[in-house]
Amino acid sequence: MKGEKIFVKSASVLRGLAGCGVGMVLGAALLLNTIPAAWAQDALRLDDFDKTIKPNSTYGKWNSKKFSPVFGSGDTYFFQFVHKSADEHYLHMKSGKNNSFTVGIEDEFEVKDWPILEWEWKIDKLPARGDVRVKERDDQAGAMCFIVNPGLTGFQSLCYIYENDGPKDTPITSTKNEDARYLILRTGKEDGTGKWLKEKRNMLEDFKKVFGSEPKKKAVIGVQIDSDSVQDKSEAFYRNIFRKKS
Repeated sequence: MKGEKIFVKSASVLRGLAGCGVGMVLGAALLLNTIPAAWAQDALRLDDFDKTIKPNSTYGKWNSKKFSPVFGSGDTYFFQFVHKSADEHYLHMKSGKNNSFTVGIEDEFEVKDWPILEWEWKIDKLPARGDVRVKERDDQAGAMCFIVNPGLTGFQSLCYIYENDGPKDTPITSTKNEDARYLILRTGKEDGTGKWLKEKRNMLEDFKKVFGSEPKKKAVIGVQIDSDSVQDKSEAFYRNIFRKKS
C-alpha cells in the first residue's frame, strides 16, 4: 500500500504505517486525539445517526481521516452515514483498487466494563481472492475491530471479519503485525452476500482467547474495508451497532 497525505495533523505519522494493518493505523491515529470516556449506561448505540451526511464526511463521534489514511488514489473511496427513518440508519462503505481505510468511533472504553458488542452487517461485494491468511491477498470487505491501548506501539487489535473463505472462530495472527489478530465470523462460501446478518460477541472472552490474557488498557472500535492488495472492489453496510455491559 502507498500512503497519501489527507489529514494535515496526523498525515506525517500515518504515512509511515501504510501496509502495517488496521490495528496499527487505528492505534497511531488515536495517539493524536483525546478520547472521551464511555457513557455511563447499560447499552450504547453507536450508529445513532439522526440525518444523512454527504459522502466521505464525518459525523459526531465517527471519524475516518483521523483514524486511517486512504492509500493510493483509488477508483472508489466511499463512506456515508445514512438516516432513512427513526428505525433505519446505517453506515455504507466502499473501497476500490487502491483503497484501504477505516471509519472509527472516538470513544474510548474499558472492555471489562463493556464486554458485549452487537451489530448487523451486509456485504454486497467481497474482494476477489481476498484472504487474511495470505499477506499478498490480505483484503476484507467486512471487519469490525476493537483496538486495545491505541498508539504507535504496545497496541493489540482484534477484528471480526467477513471473508471469502476460511476457518470460522479460529484465532488468526496478521501476516503484517503480530499484535493484530482476527476471528472469521462469516464467509462468502458458507453465508453468501447481499443479506443482513446479526452478530453478538463477548469482546473480553474473545480477547482472552486470541491473546491469552485480559486487556490491560482501554479500547476503541472501528470498521475497516480494503481491496487494494487484490486490486478489486469491496462494499459493506453496518447497522444496529451496540456496546453493552451484559
